[in-house]
Amino acid sequence: MLSDVSELFSEPVVMPATDRRLTRRVVDVWARAARGQFPSWRAMQTTGLGDDLDWIFVVDCEKSIGFPYFIYIGDHIGKLADVFLCGADEFGLSLLDKATADIAAARERAAPHFREETLVLCDGRRVMMRAVTAPLADDGQTISHVVGAVNGRFAADIGAPLA
Repeated sequence: MLSDVSELFSEPVVMPATDRRLTRRVVDVWARAARGQFPSWRAMQTTGLGDDLDWIFVVDCEKSIGFPYFIYIGDHIGKLADVFLCGADEFGLSLLDKATADIAAARERAAPHFREETLVLCDGRRVMMRAVTAPLADDGQTISHVVGAVNGRFAADIGAPLA
């Protein structure tokens, strides 16, 4: 199991030091696509997410009963489902579970919700994680989906603040 975790933490899963502004870029795209109302997932895609799509997920709120129902999950963020945390409160949770934990907060606030924390992996390494979730609406008014983005780095890389 630990060897599997090590393979998942090759360069694609923890974003490189030169690209730590994912959450801000996603919120900027969300705001540009909104135009005075909640943006739709389609509007966000056409506004230009580029390579950030690899680190994004979108959940259908109506179909999410008990667990998130993903309508989109980026290539790199999908791998986070196989990276498990340890600790009394987090044993058995994956990094993707932590990233999706704020879906309800984004819906309740009707605005982007940020999270930043240091987590311990099952192999003892620490990861600094930053995530954002934001509401989406197919009709511009009623929240129907939530978009989220997450990135992180190993604790050994922690020194400069996340940008």
